[in-house]
Amino acid sequence: MSVSVENKTLAKHALKAFGGTPQVQAYHHDTEKLSVDLLRCEDRPCKGVTSYSTIGLSDHPMLKDGREFPTRLEIAGACASVDQFFANILASAAFCIIRTQQLYHPGSVMLGYVREYYPSTTVPHLYFTAPFLWEDAPKTMDCGTKKVCWLLVVPISDAEYEYLRQQGDEALEDLFEKHQIDVFNLARPSAA
Repeated sequence: MSVSVENKTLAKHALKAFGGTPQVQAYHHDTEKLSVDLLRCEDRPCKGVTSYSTIGLSDHPMLKDGREFPTRLEIAGACASVDQFFANILASAAFCIIRTQQLYHPGSVMLGYVREYYPSTTVPHLYFTAPFLWEDAPKTMDCGTKKVCWLLVVPISDAEYEYLRQQGDEALEDLFEKHQIDVFNLARPSAA
């Protein structure tokens, strides 16, 4: 299957944000006829860390109140390069979005997606927020037939998830900043 011009534009946009040398790999769902490409750039945004972005998730709509939401989504993240299954986590999250058509936005959470690949992780859940890891973070763009935004996934702990539920996303992000969490570490201590 050939890559659309729009998705090539998205890949170039993500690459511009990440920098470095890109690699793109297709990920396929185990039981359903679903696939998504993942762009990866090693040693970005720093040495020993790999940045990732879905390419093609935005081919699928999200719904709000049963109607198509006007903006489509790509998800990005970064993790210590030694954690080689982080790309699988992003692909699994993308498959969930494709299958459920649920609307994801800053402050949303996917429960247990990190634990599926790293059972002993201290940060088993994926928290969605505006991209901030890269100097030239991917921005919302109009690709012709679709408007696409990026959300960053940050793995969070059970306690951080509870803090989010009680205090809200702004308070959680303030807590992250206060504790200067290492967003690339899947074994980091909880900030809450």
